Amino acid sequence: MARHSPAGSDDLQAAWRVFIETAARLQTMLDDDLRATAGMSLADYSMLLILHESEGGRLRMRDLSHRMVFSTSRLSYQVDAMVKRGWLQRERAAEDRRGSYAVLTDAGRAAFREAAHDHGRCVDGLFFSALRPSDGRELRAVMEKLATHLDATHPRDQET
Repeated sequence: MARHSPAGSDDLQAAWRVFIETAARLQTMLDDDLRATAGMSLADYSMLLILHESEGGRLRMRDLSHRMVFSTSRLSYQVDAMVKRGWLQRERAAEDRRGSYAVLTDAGRAAFREAAHDHGRCVDGLFFSALRPSDGRELRAVMEKLATHLDATHPRDQET
């Protein structure tokens, strides 16, 4: 199989490897901490956060799957598990009988608020404490550039 070798490929290859490994380590460490301190997974917390920030604490399932970067079946499984815990409920979309919404419950809001403090402390210790504000600006610029590229070459409607 032929490999694409861009200019500066050694630096790009090294950046790719450290990105993949570090992102996986961070996600694992954040997930482990949330499970220990709040009894929830990183996926649970991420979904609660997205819904907490959404208008009315609700989002169409299709939009939630895009935000979570989950397949339809994975999202359905995740939402069902969170419904069983009382954190979410499903509502049919009045405007489109085929669609539905994931809706944050009062118990879900409470679980999110309880987890947020310890999770924020963990993020501070693992991420913010290691970086300077200028690192944040540079990292954001690189990640936004990559996100723009992915949006242009792989639109989200084609991902799930």
